Amino acid sequence: MRDNVLQQAVEAFTMDAAYQLALDASQGEEIPFELMETEGRRGRPPLYCYQPLTGQFIDQRLGALSGLTTYAPAVRALAGHDRLAAYLNLHGVSAVPEDARRRADDALRLLLGRVFAGRDDFEFDADRFASAYEELERTVLEGRCTTMVIAPLLGIAIDPTTPEIRLQDGLSLTSGDRVPDAPAEAVWGEVEEPNVLAVLTSSAERTTPASVAAVTQRFRELLTALRLFERGSYALGPMAWTRIDSGPWQPVA
Repeated sequence: MRDNVLQQAVEAFTMDAAYQLALDASQGEEIPFELMETEGRRGRPPLYCYQPLTGQFIDQRLGALSGLTTYAPAVRALAGHDRLAAYLNLHGVSAVPEDARRRADDALRLLLGRVFAGRDDFEFDADRFASAYEELERTVLEGRCTTMVIAPLLGIAIDPTTPEIRLQDGLSLTSGDRVPDAPAEAVWGEVEEPNVLAVLTSSAERTTPASVAAVTQRFRELLTALRLFERGSYALGPMAWTRIDSGPWQPVA
């Protein structure tokens, strides 16, 4: 089970933070180091090495990082998870803030520290991010499920070279043939080109999945925004489809 909204938001912020931190370092901001003693061979004097204090460097720039445009979406995505305290406790944080926003702030800072731990550069490393993120996701998503709802959006086309248009809070537009295992009725209509799909992804407790009414309201707001942006005959298809985690697609009127 994955939370695509959380992953996309956190990854986007991590990439932006990597660029900002690398820029700071290139402009002369020094990463503090600690002299570490390591064991040498038996009978030999100990060896010493410099260990970059990357976490301290990041902490000193939290103000600038919180101003990045990708920061607020990442915090919102994290703040919606009740098990952030478990993630913070896992890494030795005993005084967990009561406020959800502050817990999300601390978790995001901790994740950055783990992605760049022990490094003296800030080039984004996809493998290191994946490892740190999987630990976060595994901890905070215990007992939760991810719901995806798709619906054809008629009267609109997107550039074939654009795989996805991300809007906000789990809502996106994408070509139907790019949604894995999407029902053929959702992907193909009366023309040869695949439909554009409105896709809403959300994470919630298994006992309280997203309601159909809430999803319908989000899609209606999308239609309103399109009609305000440009005149056109925009409409949703007569059917939508929903799935929980990797389960089967279910049609919804």
